[in-house]
Amino acid sequence: MNRQKYFRRAVAIVAAVFGLAVGGCGSSLDSSVTGTITMDGKPLDLGNGTCTVSFYPEAGGPAAQARVAPDGTYALKTGSTRGIRSGKYVVTVVATGPSREPPPGSPPMPGPLLTPTRYGTKQRSDLRFTIEPGTNRIDIPMKSK
Repeated sequence: MNRQKYFRRAVAIVAAVFGLAVGGCGSSLDSSVTGTITMDGKPLDLGNGTCTVSFYPEAGGPAAQARVAPDGTYALKTGSTRGIRSGKYVVTVVATGPSREPPPGSPPMPGPLLTPTRYGTKQRSDLRFTIEPGTNRIDIPMKSK
């Protein structure tokens, strides 16, 4: 009898702790972000290249990212879920042209960098935005020089 009581109590405690851990993670993605990336006032033209935009929370936590469409538009995801937490972010943008043909027997070669290097790292990027709860449109203006 005591063993059954102990077992039930242990199961209840484990269930409560698990419930708090899952429910209390603070992982609610309370915002959505879409926008257009521009270079010198014009939508970023990727042609057959690729581009990734990343939003890094200043307070720490997971980054949100998006592959940028050929017309320069994007919609953020955190992991595989569409959305982002509200807060302050540092943003990076890295775009490359199409891959170059490698010499025979060599691994694929990356395409040329289409965005200035200063936008490619959190430490150097001057792109900073505040995300509010709900729907956000964040157009990201970059300059080639």
